[in-house]
Amino acid sequence: MSVTTPQCCSGAAALAGRILLLLGALTAGAPVLAQGATGSAAADSLIFVTTVAGQSQVATIRADGTGYRRLTGPPRQSVGPVWSPDGRRIAFVRMSDDAADIYVMGAGGDGQRRLTRGPGAFFLPAWSPDGRHLVFERRLHGRSQLFVIDVDGAGPRPLTHLQGRATAPLWAPDGRRIAFVFTPLRGDPGLYVVGADGGRAEQLVPGPILLRPGVLHPAWSPDGRRIAFVERVGRAEQQISIVNADGTGRTRLTTGYAPAWSPDGSRLAFVVARVGDAQIYIMEGEGTPARRLTPSGVNLLPAWSPDGRRLAFLSSRNGSLDIWTMNADGTDQRRLAPASGDLGMLPILGWRPR
Repeated sequence: MSVTTPQCCSGAAALAGRILLLLGALTAGAPVLAQGATGSAAADSLIFVTTVAGQSQVATIRADGTGYRRLTGPPRQSVGPVWSPDGRRIAFVRMSDDAADIYVMGAGGDGQRRLTRGPGAFFLPAWSPDGRHLVFERRLHGRSQLFVIDVDGAGPRPLTHLQGRATAPLWAPDGRRIAFVFTPLRGDPGLYVVGADGGRAEQLVPGPILLRPGVLHPAWSPDGRRIAFVERVGRAEQQISIVNADGTGRTRLTTGYAPAWSPDGSRLAFVVARVGDAQIYIMEGEGTPARRLTPSGVNLLPAWSPDGRRLAFLSSRNGSLDIWTMNADGTDQRRLAPASGDLGMLPILGWRPR
């Protein structure tokens, strides 16, 4: 089995081009940082993927830019980190040329433990709301299915049995269902849900749903009543839409990518990308005008702080791909740290829950 691993890239133009290519919007050398001290991450920490000696590794940093700590290191690359709901553990994917497995570790990088073993490659872990389980994608022989594993006990069990590719799983806030994108062997990808205990998967939205995990990833509203997703309208335009959890009330909101609900569900941050440019916007309520927050460059993957007061995001405005934060109104924009130059394995950024 061959697993494609991230490669480091350099140069602002090439970096911006790769980001925009990832977003699908082209149609119209990070410093090496030292290993940090051991111990638990601070309450206001961000987790992200950085580049160390040409490899992607997981690190944390405080929201004020202090307290950098690298949690993983060579010889294997580590990507796709996600906090547990209580902020005490981190799930991530550890990769080599012939393997990709899911691990968990403490918030300070301690107790790293492997959860999956072949056959296949394992990606995109997502925590259950109670922090007891992970759902993830297993890729094997050109197809993929979703599996669930007990983090502290039983091994993985299959959640889907579909003919095609099931990916981008995300648990509903009440823990009863899991949304995901399914692409049949012949046909367009659509938005589906399945019970957390398995059973028959139900289609909520037929294709063509657009998918790039982390960028074009479905997102549950905090109350679990709606799902935001990205769909194609016409030949080139991509729209952020929402649908009720029962499949009714499908509504197109705005052109954009990477929808991210605020913690109270009243606002939606997203990215609008054009040739050579990608900016973060915010919409306060359905049908209200969107407001631009970032001034220039390529900015993407907005992530809300737990209190809804700030946003973290990636930006290449200074010539390299970096982690930035800003207030939710766009003020006080700060560069925190260099991020990984490869966006092929997402998620890449997230706030520690409180």
